[in-house]
Amino acid sequence: MTTFALKGILKKFSLPFEPSWQNRDVDKELRRLIQKVGGAVAGSGARHLDTDESEAAFRHLLQGAGEEIQIAAFFVALRSKGTTADELTGAALAARSRIEFPLLPEGTVVVSTSRMGRRSGPLLSVVSVAAAVGAGVPVLLQASPHASGSGVTMGDLWKKMGGQIHASASPAANELAQNSLACWQPTAADEGWTRLLRIENELGLRCAPDVVSKLLAPSGSRVIVPSRLGPVLGMASDAYANLGHQTCLIVQGLEGSLDPSVTGMTRGMLLEEEGKSPLRLQPDDLGLGELEEPPALDSDRMLASETACRKALAGAEGPELSCALLGAALLIRLSGQTRDLASAVGMARESIESGSAEKKLCF
Repeated sequence: MTTFALKGILKKFSLPFEPSWQNRDVDKELRRLIQKVGGAVAGSGARHLDTDESEAAFRHLLQGAGEEIQIAAFFVALRSKGTTADELTGAALAARSRIEFPLLPEGTVVVSTSRMGRRSGPLLSVVSVAAAVGAGVPVLLQASPHASGSGVTMGDLWKKMGGQIHASASPAANELAQNSLACWQPTAADEGWTRLLRIENELGLRCAPDVVSKLLAPSGSRVIVPSRLGPVLGMASDAYANLGHQTCLIVQGLEGSLDPSVTGMTRGMLLEEEGKSPLRLQPDDLGLGELEEPPALDSDRMLASETACRKALAGAEGPELSCALLGAALLIRLSGQTRDLASAVGMARESIESGSAEKKLCF
């Protein structure tokens, strides 16, 4: 990297220019870590980073170090070998140190979501959130618009409703205190993250930035987070535990969303003070089993999601309402208001039927 190029990057990210020998040390360290993850030129196998190494790597990247081709190679190497809990923890620690988080009212549940979104079916978790809030659960929604080429996200629907995605902690905290519901994007005000997310977009692959962004929740908060299918629940729960969260629910919903299945079992992992326990959510056990998943009634994904949400908010029986009730029950259970899912479903249904849930939304 030339001095001229480095000055340009540092100017872009409003960072001080360090002596050249320090910059060379950073570049050398980044190259070493990239080679460790991807396998050195000599042909040695890829190895995992420990927490400190991962934190150092992401701290440098967020400060503007590294050429874009280096960063892309690093992301692809992490994706290819599989990211570990220690690597996620280190990356999240580096990112969290740059973010001011909102103050949370007692009992708040943080809904931390992905930029990937739903492509095949409608997204209903916005209704689940509204139903939980209507039942007395404060919710901080962490969401963003969809990544390039992805499906409908919670952030997309929130903006469609006319809601605001806050970029800083203070307005998000104020709205949460007033309405028991607010939406913000933790990385929006961090130009270092803007660069990493842009590179991820250009790669067209789901890489470390999207995964790590779901870990950027206020310290010690109650968190519910979606996960893609696969043997990742233990790793994700370990990462949250490493970051100091004692209450967390990871849900493998439809298409990697928070929407539970209404035709079969939804898997997940619950992290509480007593330890970790598997989630096995059977809709039939709660009287919410359906013959089909919520259908997309329009080729326009956003319109299909909005239509499904309106139907669920109206309390019309069907897979849309069942899906929203299951999701709301998980939020209510996580808040600590009740440990019984059947009772939580009843609270969510009352929230929708009374109109309390609809009052929390703008559309």
